[in-house]
Amino acid sequence: VNQSRRTAGKRTATHVWLWGLGKTPSLPKFQERFGARGAMITAVDLLRGLAALVGWDRINVPGATGYLDTNYAGKGEAAIEALKNYDVVCVHIEAPDEASHEGRVDEKIKALEAIDQHIVGPIHEALLQAGDYRILVTPDHPTPVSTKKHSHGWVPFATCGVGISSDSSATYDEQTASESRIQFDSGWELMPAWMNDSFPT
Repeated sequence: VNQSRRTAGKRTATHVWLWGLGKTPSLPKFQERFGARGAMITAVDLLRGLAALVGWDRINVPGATGYLDTNYAGKGEAAIEALKNYDVVCVHIEAPDEASHEGRVDEKIKALEAIDQHIVGPIHEALLQAGDYRILVTPDHPTPVSTKKHSHGWVPFATCGVGISSDSSATYDEQTASESRIQFDSGWELMPAWMNDSFPT
């Protein structure tokens, strides 16, 4: 590589960063485990890879960037259409995380409002018309604007639909999550409970 770069009059490389090496992990297939077909809508390669590992189809949305300028409405519309053919559709939006990494609370608020307006709201309305449903909204991890880094700790989730009873929370935030009567010690416990009608009441 360096010989070619020297010949072309370019600066030579001084370091090599080997990223993502290793063996492909083996994960249980979602449909075999839960009896439900799934699909993922995301612009993030890591999430596309996880979807492939569990046997979910990946749905591409034009203008989905994995950044603050992503096509929120397109993701919402694609999810509504996908729910005609899939039992579970995961819509991943990276924008709030990116805003946090940049320390931009104003952009994080805008991203959350866009998610509510163009994704959660329209999907919920479509599901109300379709009959029995469940919807789950959650971040994958905390990214405080104050630190600009991923952190550990409770993440809030909101869910409603068949078999879900309200805990009367009026807000959706980390403080409410820490006080909720419905909690999971480990994040991986949420999906089996949500899928298998064993959600705490």
